Amino acid sequence: MNTKMKGKAIIGILLAAIMLASVMVAMVPTVSAVSKGDNFNYIGANLTETVLVGQNVQFNTTGANIWTDPENVKVLKFHDGFWYYYAGPWSGGTVYNVNWDPTLTLRATNTTAGTVNTSLAVEIPNIPLSLKVGTSEVSFIAVGTNLTIDTGGINLFDNDKVDLEIIDPDGFKIDHNPTDGQDFSNITVAALKAFGVATSNIATTGWKVGDYTFQIKTRPEYACGLDASSAIKDLIITTGEIDISAEKTTVIELQTIKLTVTGAAGDRIWLNATPSSPHVLFVGGVEDTPSSADGKDNFAGTIDADGTRTYVVKFNETGSYTIKVTVKSGPRYGDYDTVDISVEEKGVTFDMPTMVAIGERLMIKGHATSGERVTIAVDDRAYPELDRLVIDVNGQFEKEINTTTACGGLFSVPGSVRLKAFIDRPAVAPPYDDTSGETADGSAVILMLETHLNVTITKATVPPGDSFEIYGNASSNYVEIVTISPKGGNGTGMAGLYGTTIYTVPTFCNSTNYNFYKKIKVDSDADIGNYTILVLSPDRDEIYGSSSYSYIDSIMDLDGAGPELGAIDVSNKTQEEIAAIIEDIISAAGSDDFMCTGNIVVTHGIFDTGEGSYPSIMGTHNGTITIQRMYTYPCTGTGGHSEYAAFYEQDGTKIGEGRWKGYQSGDYHYITFDAPLTLEIGKTYNYTIRTGSYPQIIHAKSKDVTGGVINCTEFTDANGKKYNNWIPAIRLE
Repeated sequence: MNTKMKGKAIIGILLAAIMLASVMVAMVPTVSAVSKGDNFNYIGANLTETVLVGQNVQFNTTGANIWTDPENVKVLKFHDGFWYYYAGPWSGGTVYNVNWDPTLTLRATNTTAGTVNTSLAVEIPNIPLSLKVGTSEVSFIAVGTNLTIDTGGINLFDNDKVDLEIIDPDGFKIDHNPTDGQDFSNITVAALKAFGVATSNIATTGWKVGDYTFQIKTRPEYACGLDASSAIKDLIITTGEIDISAEKTTVIELQTIKLTVTGAAGDRIWLNATPSSPHVLFVGGVEDTPSSADGKDNFAGTIDADGTRTYVVKFNETGSYTIKVTVKSGPRYGDYDTVDISVEEKGVTFDMPTMVAIGERLMIKGHATSGERVTIAVDDRAYPELDRLVIDVNGQFEKEINTTTACGGLFSVPGSVRLKAFIDRPAVAPPYDDTSGETADGSAVILMLETHLNVTITKATVPPGDSFEIYGNASSNYVEIVTISPKGGNGTGMAGLYGTTIYTVPTFCNSTNYNFYKKIKVDSDADIGNYTILVLSPDRDEIYGSSSYSYIDSIMDLDGAGPELGAIDVSNKTQEEIAAIIEDIISAAGSDDFMCTGNIVVTHGIFDTGEGSYPSIMGTHNGTITIQRMYTYPCTGTGGHSEYAAFYEQDGTKIGEGRWKGYQSGDYHYITFDAPLTLEIGKTYNYTIRTGSYPQIIHAKSKDVTGGVINCTEFTDANGKKYNNWIPAIRLE
């Protein structure tokens, strides 16, 4: 039993020891820091001290709470329950320009003569500065007004010394107040703070009128070595005479403007339109305008402690107006000032294209001279989607629409669409409001065009060195013509360079039936054969497919030297592959692009008998040509033509044929073959031609013609009579 009691006694002693230690920690003295108005912040032992970044620190060696061994004082940081070395020690216990981290928990410690600790609270210097009259921050005052220097939140030490640097309108520093001799230079922070108290603020009686600057700057040698300053504050001191000014002297109907009245604090004033006018409307409850003045052209007020008042007014009719302010109390009774304001009509101007393709997105935008919101009506109908668009601070407004679906589809019909703008109109009642009886503040007309691409290629065949034309109509600002060699990207194209050649052609308006035109000359080195021709229109958005590019050569790498970042290398693609790549781009989901496809055959020559039938004839052709159609020379004034033509190898193998499509087919003197044929140099071919009506005939058994020789084996006329010297006059293209 005695043993148990002894054990309990020991436990009790341990608990008591722990409790005592806790009490001792809690009772460590706390002070902010010690500044003597010199070059150091003096840090004592066994205290809690404040240190500002940039100060000089001296671990105290005299007076109370001294460190017995200051040159061995170190700073430790606390992390995860343990203290770690952070900085020090320093010679003589002196630290210059402290840069300790304010986010850390720090303490100063010395263990050479027992453990001594001081907690350190590190802060960034804070020197706030506000110029006030009463509780209101000001940027200008009337001369004679008492000015408060508010430094609430400053963390400099009271014994630190600073300058309240005041620069007058002439650029000179004011060291002492000319009114009462207050010191502004080399004053303690405690004295600086006193300028924020009503009984000690700064009197400005007798000060010069003009622009001043205020700034607080430390004197480092008297502020613990700290070199710091506040922001600069501007102050304008006026004469105190009554004055009224307007932010604008030319305004638009119903545009609100601010009027600024300055004078002596406490003076009662009267504002009114002179002469009185129902078109002058003060806006009550805004800025300093009393609510009771709303919609009136006059009211009474009082100049505030800062010597200024701001009021808001608007005008509902054009004309010239005068606003007058009159002093109604004090020594300036009867003094007045006026401001003249000219009011013009409100208005809206549109900034939009005059022609738009149906289906593209359209940005409705413009500029309003006044107001907060604008409603756009389409053909006298105001729809919710264009209702009360926000007018920004620069007077601009904008809203993008889909011309296929917007405003009940009014933009999707070819023809003119009239837009009308209404400033600050009441909200639309769905589905739409009829605005035909309302006066608009601006209007514009847009021509809606059907998107389209029509193309004509003037020739089916062309020899190297010759030219052909491509023309047509497009709803875009330009088209691109792509010619692809029969050898693909690895060939030599129309321009004598890469197998794929791209021509960018602008569209334009003229009196002809087309709005783009391009004459293309075939280079003498261009590949022989059937070229694919693609005419592309990026339409009104001028972007191809889902890409971000306006030109097809930004999407395709023609020469393979790269390729360019993101481009498709087509330098080794076949003709069919290149055409398919372009078609995929044009037909991407959401694309509004158009593409027309055609062909032209580049051939070394054309077989042509020149002007001069059931004939069966054969001929020797000098030069390889690829032909697509055959022209029959008619007798003048007749419908002479051929109804059928076929070509054969000498062994009788048919290599191509074509049939007449009738007089309704356009140029009925032509027969177009089912597919292009290639006639090779030095080979002899048989062909059969059936003619109709009155074709021209060359009366010879054999004839040297352009491109070769043609012979007649047999010609049978409509009556069954046979000839061996009748040759039809034809041209192969």
